[in-house]
Amino acid sequence: MDFLKLRMELHSHTDFDPQDWIAHSAEDLIEECARQKIDVLAITCHRAQQWSEKLVEFAHSRDVLLIPAVEASIEGKDVLIYGLERYEHPVTFETLRNLRRDNPNVLTIAPHPFYPARTCLHELLSIYEDCFDAIEYCHFYTRFINFNNKALAAARALRKPIVGTSDIHFLKQVGKTTSTVTVTERSFAAISTAIKAGRMELHTTPLTTREFASQIFQMKWLEGKSRLARMGLLRRQTTVLERL
Repeated sequence: MDFLKLRMELHSHTDFDPQDWIAHSAEDLIEECARQKIDVLAITCHRAQQWSEKLVEFAHSRDVLLIPAVEASIEGKDVLIYGLERYEHPVTFETLRNLRRDNPNVLTIAPHPFYPARTCLHELLSIYEDCFDAIEYCHFYTRFINFNNKALAAARALRKPIVGTSDIHFLKQVGKTTSTVTVTERSFAAISTAIKAGRMELHTTPLTTREFASQIFQMKWLEGKSRLARMGLLRRQTTVLERL
């Protein structure tokens, strides 16, 4: 049996995101992933799923497998959900449990669970451990500051696999932290099964202090523009779905 090793970017945002002001389009992101030889991409906008057959075909033409995904907000906490071609906002963790029960191929990942933000899971990861298949290792860390260490400890305690992601808000973040998955075929079902089984390799390098400080500044700038956009004081970019 032949095995494939696929490099994955499973946490990313585009200008379709209703919460964050993102400069790049889905096509821009796909092009950059193709340039960096990334095989699998999930666009995970906040509470909105960017997914269409035309976009899938566009990614396929660049040799990138685009899988359906969303960064949901469940009881105020971020949760990454993959595998639903039609997304309806889950309101509670009980809803998520039912969603997973009714859709066995669905994959859920706990994003940046111990970072210092109110939307991160923290202790809820253990309380609702049955709602998650894997735990994220986020690119945003240095040798001296690394909130992923708590995620690693939780993964060991809960016996969950770790998945590296770049949580892309800027194109220069593409490829910073990724995972390579081992599968028998190039499909979401195979990838989901392999992730749940932990058949992955983590690829990550800590940011330098300068890179870390620069990203903090850029994220603060992004938060400001996002706030203005939500207030209607700044017009959002035309999204890819409006162009299709």
